[in-house]
Amino acid sequence: MDEQLRLGDNDALVAVKRAWDKALALMEPEVNRPSFESFVKTAHPVAADDGACTIGAQSELGKVFLEKYYHILKPALENCVGKELDITIVVAPKQPAKARAVAVQEAKRASNTVTSFSQPFNDKYTFATFVVGSCNRMAHAAAKAVAENPGTAYNPFFLYGGPGLGKTHLLQAIGQHAMFKHPNLRVAYVSGESFTSHYVTAIREQRSEDFRQKYRNIDLWLLDDIQFLTGKERTKEEFFHTFNALQQMNKQIVLCSDRSPRDLAPAEERLKTRFESGLVADLAPPDIETRVAILQRKAKAEHADIPMPVLECVADLIPTNVRALEGALVTLMAYSSLMKANMCEELAKEVLGRYLAEKKYSEVTPEAIIRAVSHGFSVSVDDIIGAKRDKELALVRHIAMFLARQITECPLQKIGKAFGGKNHASVLHAVNRVESLLLEDAELRAKVDELSQGIRSGRLP
Repeated sequence: MDEQLRLGDNDALVAVKRAWDKALALMEPEVNRPSFESFVKTAHPVAADDGACTIGAQSELGKVFLEKYYHILKPALENCVGKELDITIVVAPKQPAKARAVAVQEAKRASNTVTSFSQPFNDKYTFATFVVGSCNRMAHAAAKAVAENPGTAYNPFFLYGGPGLGKTHLLQAIGQHAMFKHPNLRVAYVSGESFTSHYVTAIREQRSEDFRQKYRNIDLWLLDDIQFLTGKERTKEEFFHTFNALQQMNKQIVLCSDRSPRDLAPAEERLKTRFESGLVADLAPPDIETRVAILQRKAKAEHADIPMPVLECVADLIPTNVRALEGALVTLMAYSSLMKANMCEELAKEVLGRYLAEKKYSEVTPEAIIRAVSHGFSVSVDDIIGAKRDKELALVRHIAMFLARQITECPLQKIGKAFGGKNHASVLHAVNRVESLLLEDAELRAKVDELSQGIRSGRLP
């Protein structure tokens, strides 16, 4: 968000801020006092233009409550402004004046080092907020070493792991720490999808040379979701040359993927060898101690005092995904506060039982996906998990493996086991084959997307 809007150098924002103070008086009788004092009164306008404004909550839990009371907030603010508003709620904690001034200066300094095509950094993704455990200790230590001395320690650095385990967190922490330690460092943080989009645009506008100069004039390249490049041959070729150019100049390269270099498609052998020439580190699912520590930090950030047995209960219910873990805790805190329910293990089991059912974490298994694909393609479950190798049947089997990999958080070995004991390599082959086919076959892509949406929404046969 534009810093000027945050600081109030804007007539519309000034007007909304004045109206907000009056709106608080209208909202106070309509909201229970603890919620008003903790979440409504501490919120503040952070941006505005002629017909819209953004209200910043102090925390994610505060955002949940403001959205809960949106039907009260919106008319109260519109009444004080004197016109209809499109109101957005975001998490934007207030800073003391001194801290805000420091933040402005740091933002200005960072703007001189972050390249214009870089995606924005999330200031929550720092080393200080990353919970270290046995599952990620090596990856964390290596990431800090890279951030301290870019281009000299572990280059390239390749991070991989399943969804929600902290890859993006560490990637952005490297960038933000490196910029703080090395103010003149030129940094680019992009996703595989953004890199592809930049390249396609450069080709369309006949600016390929500009694209090359832009990407080869950086000191620290942070590339997220590199698996997105699979099947995009021309983009992959450009990536290969960019990678080589930066590495030869001792520029730091950090890559993230949902799979290890050796598990990338077979056609990407020359990339595998380059990725493995540096350091490869994996992020495993957090153990119970790490999950509890993550929940403790989240509770502290939300200024919530939650009994240890409740945290242990939540950690036990959600064993693999950090994002899901934190989201479940926010849901539990919101329910407890809104319903004035005592925070206890029984409440956690009741609320999170429904939460998990809604999110389908407990329902979507490789076996459930096999049943859905069986129904969708009119092929028996026995044939999908069997050994027949008919061309059409093999494709259906591969699609089921692909969806199991995309939707569930199961390791490859567990997915293979559900398919009649297929090995790790067979599942990867299936995933890579389907990824390539989806890029070429729009009809198949539509069918697979339809199946995926049905499975994710719980419409399982």
